[in-house]
Amino acid sequence: MEEREEFQRRLQCVRQSMREKGLQNLLVYDSGRHNFLRMNYVAYLTDFISVGPETMLLMRLEEEPVLYLAPVWDIARAREESHVSDVRPFKEFYACLPNLAGSVGLAGREAINIDLHETIAKSLHQRPVNAREIIENMARCKSPLELERMRRAAAIADAGVKALQDEARPGLKEYELAAIVEYRMRSLGAEDNFGMVVANPHNQALHPPTNRLVAPGDIIIGEITPCVGGLFVQICRTVVLGEPKPVLREKYAILHKAMELGLAAAQTGAPASAVAKAINGAFIENGYESYCRPPFMRVRGHGLGCGSFAPGSLEDENSTQLEQGMTFIIHPNQYLPETGYLTLGDTMVMTQDRAESLMESSWDIYIKD
Repeated sequence: MEEREEFQRRLQCVRQSMREKGLQNLLVYDSGRHNFLRMNYVAYLTDFISVGPETMLLMRLEEEPVLYLAPVWDIARAREESHVSDVRPFKEFYACLPNLAGSVGLAGREAINIDLHETIAKSLHQRPVNAREIIENMARCKSPLELERMRRAAAIADAGVKALQDEARPGLKEYELAAIVEYRMRSLGAEDNFGMVVANPHNQALHPPTNRLVAPGDIIIGEITPCVGGLFVQICRTVVLGEPKPVLREKYAILHKAMELGLAAAQTGAPASAVAKAINGAFIENGYESYCRPPFMRVRGHGLGCGSFAPGSLEDENSTQLEQGMTFIIHPNQYLPETGYLTLGDTMVMTQDRAESLMESSWDIYIKD
């Protein structure tokens, strides 16, 4: 009942925003490409994650919503999992368009293909206005239901790190080690995972796992991103096979300090840029100012979909204020010339005062004898 009430509340909030913006209809589109770097608007309003290729939620001010989707064989699952009871084949969507009276908004335009967008516009005799802000604004701070799902995902991510630490050994291929980690997380309830596990004495960057054999002395870097209830969390850790060289301990300590400074800067009301600047400061202080840019790093953290991606990427130019209930990862992941690429990061939730980690795994580099 609690979940159903949550999704009914979301639909009510959308309708209120539609009234305020003068919209009589809202089309909410998803292509079935679930991505932890963007919001899935359909999933947010229905609790259903489609497999694609086409999913459209039709919301009208005074009528119950209708979910149209393809392929048709996925309709039974949608009726079972979705909080929208009226689910129909996507091919029936076209017939309803000429009958939509009044102005029309569209959320998910960035995922829609141009042919479908043009077909919709011609059938409506108008171009639907971009209305994604309706959903993004109401979703930017996570609800108790979302946070409960993310805490479950965080516990699973910690278990994934433990599997990485326990099972890493010479002779495994990178993709085999990544599969072990993913199997552990899926056995605990993860629906999906974006995982990168890379092993090398001097890693150039994070990338998808390959068939390279893990060897003694390797530095294993991992970015693990499980999903529960349509919501992703992410954790980044570093493992070394054998006693690390002193230079590795020294340089990893910079990441550790950067993580501490980034977390301390993540105060409620502060701009997202404050976190990035604090992390960069740790590297600049140690002589790595020229490395605080691509390709040596990307960003110092980011929001996590498939709920709201707010506050966006943690970078110097992002003035978005951190609000209670926002969730994001802080990760001072960095290439350093002496050691290669190193990783460390936790998913955070903003409380009334500051950011708190959802993870329990130690930030220390893990040494596997």
